Amino acid sequence: MVNSESHSSNDQVPPSTTCSPHEGGCKEAEDKLTECMLTLPKVKELTTKAMNSVFKTDASHDVAEDKFADYMKGGACKEPFMALAECPDRDNTHKQIAMLKCMEAHSDYYHKYNEIIDKQVSKEVESMFPGGEVKLALGVHEFFTKGEGDCCKEQYFACMDCLIEEGFNEEEEEEFGPGFINFGKWLLRLL
Repeated sequence: MVNSESHSSNDQVPPSTTCSPHEGGCKEAEDKLTECMLTLPKVKELTTKAMNSVFKTDASHDVAEDKFADYMKGGACKEPFMALAECPDRDNTHKQIAMLKCMEAHSDYYHKYNEIIDKQVSKEVESMFPGGEVKLALGVHEFFTKGEGDCCKEQYFACMDCLIEEGFNEEEEEEFGPGFINFGKWLLRLL
């Protein structure tokens, strides 16, 4: 499988060094990919659009927005919410990340809005890559490997490698062996 003549990094599957599915799942790799993604203009645009539709951060206030603001202020994420709400640049990625991380850390209180944000972001991504699950997966893959998200390729592959490893439980790993997992990683790079 490895081209022994070229020895280039493109024809070899590097070992996963950034995460292990046995050390808290793939959360670390997912977080690193998310942080990288949020620096990309297209992802910033989609995230801001999704958050604005959920948080309704426009200047007009109605009863629903006031209730939402009161709800946000009533939880542990009051400070990041206020920092974002009062920021003239509501597209501020760092403040959005801070608020989303806080909401995730306190999901017992914010679970309702976490689910709404996830659905809205999914809806925005699906609108970028229409045509069903396969076209969505291939579109996302191409975005990170050959398109605008190319600068996050390393984080993308680390996350995907971890998810491939996580997809095999101990029984399956014994049945197929580590060579099968490496083949899956290699195949992903050929797409």
